[in-house]
Amino acid sequence: MNRFPLLVILLFALSFILPMIFRLFNRGPRDKARVVVEYVLRRGYVLLNPSLAQTLDSSRLEMMRNPALRNPTKASSDIADIEGLDNGTGDWLAFTCDQKSKQVTIFNLSKTSSINSSGASIPYKVAKIRAAGLPRFSLGRNSVLHTVESVVGKMVGAPKTTINVDARQYPEFSAHFWIRGSDPGAVTAYLSHDKIRFLETAKLQGILATNANYLVYFEDGVLLSEKDFDSFIARVETLVTNML
Repeated sequence: MNRFPLLVILLFALSFILPMIFRLFNRGPRDKARVVVEYVLRRGYVLLNPSLAQTLDSSRLEMMRNPALRNPTKASSDIADIEGLDNGTGDWLAFTCDQKSKQVTIFNLSKTSSINSSGASIPYKVAKIRAAGLPRFSLGRNSVLHTVESVVGKMVGAPKTTINVDARQYPEFSAHFWIRGSDPGAVTAYLSHDKIRFLETAKLQGILATNANYLVYFEDGVLLSEKDFDSFIARVETLVTNML
């Protein structure tokens, strides 16, 4: 029996079925953008690049020709001096909201790992909270990645300034957190007793950092669904309440 016609029919069917399955299990950039836009509109927030909402149903050619989409505003451009957030991508799909009278910008950011030679990128959920006048520091929970980064920094001659809090007064914090900054006095003055107690109990898995205009919180992962956004924004709200 000649099986060639059956093989042709099977390949023809798969050419239609496989793309359908792929679309079901893999959202493209347009679908991801649509999720964010619809979420922002429902919550009454504001897109950082508002022209995006009017172009989701445009063809690719129309989108390429749209001047508003050629140079979208990058949400990370004014926090690129924070270690780990420089030269990231994907941050054009951002939005702003108000939390406790503070302007907060929420976005995803993909960053190429500095300790991975394969060029793999690390996805981050990021919130930048407008707050000027804070001392410069970064703070997070101890982890294997942090230990590796510290070792690499020493090997290449770029050790980071470590700040210690009173281990007798805050044994839990001292055992589980690291702090880096150039002005230990200003940082320890900012990290009051209430702030340290909050950080001990909040179980935050990400990193807090500051620059001249923002308090920034970022953690591993990607914001994909309404539930993701709601839970992340809820964590950011607790930060605004307790750290500012």
